[in-house]
Amino acid sequence: MSDVVAVLPEAIVAATAIFVLAFAATLGDERARPWVPWLTLLGLIAALAAPLAYPFTGLAFRGFVLVDQFSAFFRLVFVVLAAFTVVVAPSYLRRERVPEAEFYATVLFSTVGAMTIALSTDLITLFVGIELMSIPVYVLAGLQRRDRYANEAALKYFLLGAFSSAILVYGFAWLFGIAGTTDLAQIATAVGRAGLGSPEVVIALALVTAGLGFKAAVVPFHQWTPDAYDGAPTPSTAFMSVAPKAAAFAAILRVMATALGPAQADWGVVFAVLAAVTMTAGNVVALAQTNVKRMLAYSSIAHTGYILAGVAALDAGTSAGAAVLFYLFAYGVMNLGAFACLMLLDLEGTRGATLEELNGLWSRHPAGALAFTVFLVNLTGIPPTIGFLGKFLMIQPVLDAGLGWLAVAIALNAVLAAFYYLRVVVHMFMYDPDAKGPRVVPARLLSVSLVVVALVTILLGVLPDPIHAFALRAAEPVVIR
Repeated sequence: MSDVVAVLPEAIVAATAIFVLAFAATLGDERARPWVPWLTLLGLIAALAAPLAYPFTGLAFRGFVLVDQFSAFFRLVFVVLAAFTVVVAPSYLRRERVPEAEFYATVLFSTVGAMTIALSTDLITLFVGIELMSIPVYVLAGLQRRDRYANEAALKYFLLGAFSSAILVYGFAWLFGIAGTTDLAQIATAVGRAGLGSPEVVIALALVTAGLGFKAAVVPFHQWTPDAYDGAPTPSTAFMSVAPKAAAFAAILRVMATALGPAQADWGVVFAVLAAVTMTAGNVVALAQTNVKRMLAYSSIAHTGYILAGVAALDAGTSAGAAVLFYLFAYGVMNLGAFACLMLLDLEGTRGATLEELNGLWSRHPAGALAFTVFLVNLTGIPPTIGFLGKFLMIQPVLDAGLGWLAVAIALNAVLAAFYYLRVVVHMFMYDPDAKGPRVVPARLLSVSLVVVALVTILLGVLPDPIHAFALRAAEPVVIR
């Protein structure tokens, strides 16, 4: 019974996904449509409340699952992101005739996989979680089946995802060969015995870094990101850009800090270089984009670099882990909100708005323009937003880890990013609307959700203590000692 209680939130999310599908199949799509989003939200709220009603901490399933503050933090992140996706998606799904029950169920199944990753103490559980998270996302990318760009995005994402999974599982096989076990803690002991720089550890590290780097969109494993994000339905893109990335970093923290912690001298500098290259490449290419959806795709690569900098600085202690967790929460909310703002415009197929199509959005939809501005200011890192605090908290542990050059790279890239983020704001407020531009969608739930979440990002920027204190506690299990 204790095993069931340990994974009760995950079980509730999975049961909700099955129920939503059965409910829609029984009533029919049209009759079920008004109820499906609210049933999905109810299930997510129940999953979030379950640990409060039935608290559990410790190992379960014979040591394959660990419920601790780390997994609790990521449960919160994944459930919040899934709930935000569910709230902003209905108007787009109805307009583009995307099957709603299938969309919500697929989001929930992917969320279960992401939550499983955070619970993992074993390579087997970790890989099952990664695949359970990834496969539904491939489906989300191509859910708008009548659109050829969505089909292209799904196919590219699936093929490259399968290839990266093969590389990752080969790296896990090397770790198993080194340790004779799939338990992360025992692998750490074996890696420590093998010694720094041993060939087998270096090979395993290279394979695992490549496999997990693809899931997080780390340069040079990022090639799938722009096409997948650009071609997928916008609600799918919003979810894809945040939840799988957060899950990938949950896996990176578990594997690198636990299993490969003794080899930190090997991978710390590599991750620092990858972080600098990733943030710079993402920002430089984003500068050249005129399609806002594609611009946000490249900017998400840049944010991967910022988060990776915290991973590179994990030997600085709890503050580095907390910075990664806090940034993941902040990035998830503000980036999902930015993509969701594109749903305010009625655009053809899955494509995103160009800069010209956003001209004068302030005069056509003031609330949407203000919300979009707040999310872009968050992404830029301007106070008093949670995005600013995320970058501020990231720089300090990077300096403590002796990576001053990487802290300078973060600051310079933040300035570089300000140009293309604020350029969107200029078009929304300082250009006259085009009479032939796309119409604004009258979606009250979407508009209210965007405004509320935008205000929350400002509130958490002023009063960040609850989230940051939670992140500090959650970072304890992944501190490299």
